[in-house]
Amino acid sequence: MSIYKRKCSNYYYAEVTVNNKTVIRSTKTTKKVLALRFESQLRETLYRQQVLGDRPTIKLSTAILEYSSSKQGSVNKQNLDAQIRVLNTQLCRVYPLDKDLHGLTGSHLNKLVSLRRKDGVAEGTIRLMLTTLKGVINWSKAAGYLQPENLVIPKIRVSNQRTKTLSTQEQTQLLERLELNKNLDDYDLVVLLLDTAARLNEIQQLCWDAVDFDNGEVHLWRTKTNTESILKLTDRSLEILKRRYDSSKRKGLVFPSKTGGLRRTTPKSIQKVYKELGLEGFCTHSLRHTTASNLVKNGMSLFAVSKLLGHSNISMSQRYSHLEQKAVAYQAAEILNNNL
Repeated sequence: MSIYKRKCSNYYYAEVTVNNKTVIRSTKTTKKVLALRFESQLRETLYRQQVLGDRPTIKLSTAILEYSSSKQGSVNKQNLDAQIRVLNTQLCRVYPLDKDLHGLTGSHLNKLVSLRRKDGVAEGTIRLMLTTLKGVINWSKAAGYLQPENLVIPKIRVSNQRTKTLSTQEQTQLLERLELNKNLDDYDLVVLLLDTAARLNEIQQLCWDAVDFDNGEVHLWRTKTNTESILKLTDRSLEILKRRYDSSKRKGLVFPSKTGGLRRTTPKSIQKVYKELGLEGFCTHSLRHTTASNLVKNGMSLFAVSKLLGHSNISMSQRYSHLEQKAVAYQAAEILNNNL
């Protein structure tokens, strides 16, 4: 019989075999008539999927939950959880979460963007929400679920012209202030960030087995692009890592938290120093922009900077293009002056 009861449950279970594949599901009912109806619908669905090639459907709420679960253990999981909460709260304003994901349309998302703008939130916040949704959709596509037809996610443009960077004097002041701390952990972290132009989470998850002292290199895993970069260390960064290595257990993370685990955010002690020095609008990611800007100002091409930063393509480095143009102009003038 295709439906039956188990000793441990009052519900009927449906067992269906299609193409030599057997699927067993709870009907979640104690009534035989309803259980038979469930079994019939299940058989039809499996036939469409396995014989006719139809894709299975998934509820939007389930897709969001499964996507979040797939990121378990990720260095960005804490930030992702916050974005998932925002997505759940805001998306239901335009589309019920208990409906199938493939019913989502571009008009729903355009309406959501309009509502968020009326809420007065920043464009960057809206883009982050849509980026999280894109992650959910990409996950569901890879999992083989039926996709929204011709869904276009609105592109939110955020100006990068106001990116805060440190002047040479401000860099010196920051490092001198951090060096006064009894624990040099904050100083070491900021120097490594400045000298590698790496993302904070890339340095936070750096392990000792990725440090090559003989060649003065680090093998850095790029969490954003899932690629590895080999970076040459500056003399001061190499010296710092040797000091930390000699005083550490020589295994695990280079910059562990106080409990020995993975850090998730910028230490509050560093944030406090930013405020003390009056660095308004400055965050740890700005250290990366500072180094990139300095390299471009001193003649490094956008292509080379793009490779150093671990960008997936050079367009990501276009925010520094005006600096490259200025550097090229100065180089041209110098060459011409030397030939007059």
